[in-house]
Amino acid sequence: MKKKILILIAVRLKSERLKEKAILNILNQPMILFLVERLRRSQLVSDIYLCTSTNNQDDEISTLALKNKIKYFRGDELDVMSRFLEVSKLENADILVRVTGDNPLTDPIVMDQMIKSHITNKAEYTFTEDLPHGTRSEVIDKKAMMKCHKLIEDKNSTEYMSLMFNRPDFFKINKFQVTSKKLKRPDVSLTVDTEQDYEIINKILEYFKKDPHDLEEVIKCYDNLPSTLKRKKTDSHLQNLNRINVSFKSDV
Repeated sequence: MKKKILILIAVRLKSERLKEKAILNILNQPMILFLVERLRRSQLVSDIYLCTSTNNQDDEISTLALKNKIKYFRGDELDVMSRFLEVSKLENADILVRVTGDNPLTDPIVMDQMIKSHITNKAEYTFTEDLPHGTRSEVIDKKAMMKCHKLIEDKNSTEYMSLMFNRPDFFKINKFQVTSKKLKRPDVSLTVDTEQDYEIINKILEYFKKDPHDLEEVIKCYDNLPSTLKRKKTDSHLQNLNRINVSFKSDV
């Protein structure tokens, strides 16, 4: 039976370091719209949803979605996983692909490879650590997400679901290995957390003057940027590990 697969983009306009980064302009359009168009190149997903909150601050996200005929869902402000689950029930989805709205260069080609690997290996959670930060996605079985949400102690920390799913004692984990050595660049940061990150993305897109489909070419362009523009990147969930509760109810 064919699996129904959705891309769910977690996006809000509340951001501490870079104000309203999801709607910052890149290539003459809001960043979140650029991301949606890029992800539409996936050959395996049924649909894409913007998953935002009911906070008035996020009204602009739903307005953009309506204007551009993009599906969206508004739910709990802090419990990101609950938003995903509500959409999965609404659409009767089998597999959910998690993407975040501050990663405009998320790669749909490797995403499709990960989805195929996820299905072949009958995994519950598929991830990769090989690609540059800001180009990765995660593939999650809906039933596994339901189980995780039921078990997690602090529902307000589900923004950090990568930590919650990377638990081989609870879930069947599939760590996807990228075959191309040129794409294996976890030292590269292409996420947008700061003004400096935003400048990097703009310089890359100004060079191509369009959505650069080839991630290898994006990395090559990044490598040619001035070293003063780049910064060392570590996973945000590791930076926040000491202030969130990722324990499960059945933990002892």
